[in-house]
Amino acid sequence: MHDKRELDRRLELAGIRPLKKLGQNFLLNPRICETLIKAVSNFNPNTVVEIGPGLGALTDTLLEANWKNILVEMDSGLVEFWKKQNPALEILHKDALHVEWNKLVLKKPSVLVSNLPYSIAASLIVELSKHPSPFEGLVLMFQKEVAERIMAAPSSSDYGMLSVVAQANWKIMKLIDAGPQDFFPVPHIGSRVLIFEPLGTDFSKEKFLKFIKLAYTQRRKKLLSNLSAKYNRQNIERRFSNLKLSPDVRAQELTPEQFIDLFKASEKDGI
Repeated sequence: MHDKRELDRRLELAGIRPLKKLGQNFLLNPRICETLIKAVSNFNPNTVVEIGPGLGALTDTLLEANWKNILVEMDSGLVEFWKKQNPALEILHKDALHVEWNKLVLKKPSVLVSNLPYSIAASLIVELSKHPSPFEGLVLMFQKEVAERIMAAPSSSDYGMLSVVAQANWKIMKLIDAGPQDFFPVPHIGSRVLIFEPLGTDFSKEKFLKFIKLAYTQRRKKLLSNLSAKYNRQNIERRFSNLKLSPDVRAQELTPEQFIDLFKASEKDGI
């Protein structure tokens, strides 16, 4: 479904119009779609979960494959549209941020793919980083500025909590960029597709997320001050010294690996 006339026909059939509040910008460029599908196929999945199938730019091709397909869609009109297209298709009618991913029945390997609604993109990565991943891979399209934040280097203007959480939990690779003209309605900025593969971790992802949120409570303050709001300052100072961290360092200066080391040391001491 890469033709504007076909898109209009399906919009009319589904009885909907693109909703800005749901971040609905439908992908049209077939080259971009083919690149995403190939990236999904490279994982040799047995299950593919798609968030926001829209009107089928990716979904039409995904449904032709032999793997099991699961759709996650919030828009009632689109849920009904896909039920009519394929009554046997498994569809979760809910907000992707409220899906309990680890409770899904997924035949492995499994992959999550999406042209993500802009409003949930960053939050979804945080949610998917709170628990061990049920997916062997993620192929996700973001606003370009969000993708840049995810992959940002320490001390850069884009580096922050999202960068640390994402990079500490995933191996992340850039796949392809998409311009505003590749969508309808045409958004104001471009997009970027990233591939995620889960990293093996030996720490509590949920506790680590809370630790990072505390570290970034006040971005301009020293990291030691932010952490001292909850932890014993003398113990934190000792850990900084053991890890050769300056007491004046700020959160945006630490690499994800340094954050992991500091978190694990703090958990070990029970501070």
